[in-house]
Amino acid sequence: MLLFQYIYLANRHIAGSKMAEPTLTQQVNAVLATLTSDIKNHKLEIPSPPDLLIKLREVAANENSTIDDIVAVVKHDPHISGRLIKVANCALFGARQHVTSVKAAVSRLGLSKVQNLIIGLTIAQSMMQAKTLGLKEYFETIWQQSNRVAAISSVLALRKTKIDPEKALLAGMVHNIGTLPLVLRLHRIPELQKNQKVLQMVADVVIPKLYASAGELVMKSWNFPAEITSIALSHRESQREASDEINLDDIVLIAHQLSKLTDYTKFNGDDSSLLSAPVFKLFWNDQEHAEEELISFHEEIDQMMQVMSN
Repeated sequence: MLLFQYIYLANRHIAGSKMAEPTLTQQVNAVLATLTSDIKNHKLEIPSPPDLLIKLREVAANENSTIDDIVAVVKHDPHISGRLIKVANCALFGARQHVTSVKAAVSRLGLSKVQNLIIGLTIAQSMMQAKTLGLKEYFETIWQQSNRVAAISSVLALRKTKIDPEKALLAGMVHNIGTLPLVLRLHRIPELQKNQKVLQMVADVVIPKLYASAGELVMKSWNFPAEITSIALSHRESQREASDEINLDDIVLIAHQLSKLTDYTKFNGDDSSLLSAPVFKLFWNDQEHAEEELISFHEEIDQMMQVMSN
């Protein structure tokens, strides 16, 4: 169904027998066409990276920085500080003794791991705050998916590869970050501001098609390393050729596929794209092997989801 037809029917459904004004569908369709063009030509307005991310990178770039410098930056945000301590106490990150301070958490994890974790936590917080801008239920769904992909990614990295789990956590957290600038843009369209139901319907059509390419723009603008930036597009390429060994793209692709299942430990009929993905064989021999291992990973995945949600 063409986009303008979708909007037209949505307005007709909401307004009953009163048909939508042609100018409304024309204006909205024109704006959405412009949005597609803006992404293609790198003109999409990208939100600024969170202040904490900028400050953290400045400190990390200074070769004379110490743990105390990192701690001082993190302490500026009590919410992030609290969540970092919770992550440091997760068994996934080798917690043996309970830590209660930011400095102890940083000391346990190390500067490199802390940087990835804080970036992931900061971006997650930014997405949660954006829910107040409209499309609250839509953003809640997107956030839950991001959280689930991040948790699954971190555990897969730990249990199936030598890739740092906090790097996989970050990659999973930002895989759908392109949603953010798209929602911000849609929310500024006057015709859509007047009708939340139509705004929701337009988002349901447009965002799934454009968020990956928009996400690539965000990650490049925020100077993410290439191995993270590639996640924006690669996590949807389920039929791409498998590499010789599991890489970060493979982890997030599988985590993304698993996140869409009702129960990622039990495959039922909605798993065809996952089982047919060439990279699946890098992780498991067959469906039975996958289910068996995922059941054993379940507790760790749930723990990470809870930590990232609170």
